[in-house]
Amino acid sequence: MHVFSRRLTAAAAFGFLVLALTGCGNDSPPVLGEAYVAPATLNLRRQLTQKNSAVAILRHGERVDIIDVRRRFVKVRTGKGAEGWVDSIELLSPEDMIRVRQEREDALTLPSEGSATPYETLNIHIEPSRKSPAFAQILEGDSVSILAYKLAPKLSGPVKPPSLILDRPQPPSRRHRSAHAGRTRSQLPPPPAPPKPPANWQELSAERIDGTESTADLKEKKDQQAAEKKAEEVKKHVILEDWALIRTKSHQVGWVLFRNLMISIPDEVAQYAEGKRITSYFSLGDVNDSDKGLKHNWLWTTSSAAVPYDFDGWRVFLWNRRRHRYETSYRQRDVEGYFPVHVDAPTSSEAERTFELITKDDDGAFRKRAYAFDGVRVHLTTTENYNPAAARKNKPGGTEPSKLRTRSSKTGWLARHWQALKQRLSGAR
Repeated sequence: MHVFSRRLTAAAAFGFLVLALTGCGNDSPPVLGEAYVAPATLNLRRQLTQKNSAVAILRHGERVDIIDVRRRFVKVRTGKGAEGWVDSIELLSPEDMIRVRQEREDALTLPSEGSATPYETLNIHIEPSRKSPAFAQILEGDSVSILAYKLAPKLSGPVKPPSLILDRPQPPSRRHRSAHAGRTRSQLPPPPAPPKPPANWQELSAERIDGTESTADLKEKKDQQAAEKKAEEVKKHVILEDWALIRTKSHQVGWVLFRNLMISIPDEVAQYAEGKRITSYFSLGDVNDSDKGLKHNWLWTTSSAAVPYDFDGWRVFLWNRRRHRYETSYRQRDVEGYFPVHVDAPTSSEAERTFELITKDDDGAFRKRAYAFDGVRVHLTTTENYNPAAARKNKPGGTEPSKLRTRSSKTGWLARHWQALKQRLSGAR
């Protein structure tokens, strides 16, 4: 009986010891904040001094808890319990992640302005900046939709850390006894004497009798002018780059360098770009050529380098079936145009096509103009005031834009079709 009691006591003691050790192992450091992984993949390192000590690979958008901080590096814990160190620049705060997700949802509803393919494997960035994290890639030959454009400086400032909790909590202070613990305030040494003023303090503080500025004021003004001049010189030498907001077939939305994309319009049309970049293109109907096969009439918009809007010119091309080549039907230059460009869906192969473009006129007002293309000529049909802010918000029950000039597309219908019929009979098309 005594032997059994001793064994039971030993087993109970061993169980309590195991429970105590297990409980001590579960004590984890407190959570200082939360963050989300920004790049496509991120190595979680066990130690900061060892690059090859990866304990896990984190994916874009994965949530982690911050448990420690060392300068700009943070120690995080994943949802599966893995812990390690990462660079805080590679993380997004919860507010930043909400903003990125909202921007992606909004971009998914934007209409496509044309397709493009990359020359080689291309990184997709969260923001239009080279230093912005890349969360995905476009493979060579993949097709993407172009949604918008933006100019951004090539050499931006230093990367700012995200708005995370980057302050390590201070440990509780411990009071240690020292030889001076018993000193009273009266026994402390006297404070040091204040610094003496400079020898020429009167010259620096007093203004001259003739009313001119003092030496200190002149020096301060000169330094300010030098700083302003330096800022202007830096501003003149800033190089701007064109970035394109794209959408992949898997519904990933982000920014890429536009110069690494090739617009997917046929080369026999792209050769007329005249050194400008094609920002959007749309088909305005099919043309059956017995010798060349199926062709298209095209609408495109183009832009010069480094303009703060989407296009500064647009052009309509028609296929001449007699000469087997593309020719210009209508063209406008020196405009300030903005996306979206809208082209109606065709009802039949021979139907008249209509499209709308948004421009900012010389009076500073935005206007949306509708045009009709009958296969040969382009005709202006309507002009309306346009409010970009109201269009973005898309508020229900908003006021309709006031029409400045309206001309029905049926105006001159017989004359246009008679002219088109004569050109068909003469073999011009």
